[in-house]
Amino acid sequence: MTEQTAEHPVPAPEAWSAQPPATPPPSRPLPGSLVAAAVLLLVGAALAGLVGALMLLGGAMVSQMPMDLGGYGLTEAEWRASMGFAGAFVLVFAGLALLVATAHLLSGIGVLRRRGWGRILGLVVSSLGCLFFGLGLVLALLSRIEPIPEGYLEDIGLTLAQYERMASMGQAFGVGITAVGLAAYVFVLIVLARRGGEFA
Repeated sequence: MTEQTAEHPVPAPEAWSAQPPATPPPSRPLPGSLVAAAVLLLVGAALAGLVGALMLLGGAMVSQMPMDLGGYGLTEAEWRASMGFAGAFVLVFAGLALLVATAHLLSGIGVLRRRGWGRILGLVVSSLGCLFFGLGLVLALLSRIEPIPEGYLEDIGLTLAQYERMASMGQAFGVGITAVGLAAYVFVLIVLARRGGEFA
């Protein structure tokens, strides 16, 4: 009996519970499409933040405009009221632009970190972006249908050919900008909708 015990020693109780250290699973690299979607969201954050900052600057400039009562036929009280309204209007839209920028920034960071909330916020942001740029594209395409008011060309000193050339350039610019924005948001929306398995 003692020989068997010597030949097959019983392991110490500490050894029973000891396990090899668990190695963390290798982290999968973020797919390129998700990286591109996150970058587009961050670019949107930068652009919306720039718009918001410029609007804040514009609101501050409006409130500092000198009074020109004679040119508009306003009293001093009416002038101050109109400038206050214009400044408040600009500040509201500046606040909205900064809110949109913050939502883009958070969703871009959340997507890069594979957070589920980042994906949800990115889906909401890109859906609203598709709606905004889709409407903008429709309006840009419909802008040429609007008739020219009578006497408008005489007031601005342009011929019909000059006006049509300028209108075509403006329409092409508007269509181009809105089409690029719409395509970017559609891409982000599709990628985030299809890559749900990549998020925690």
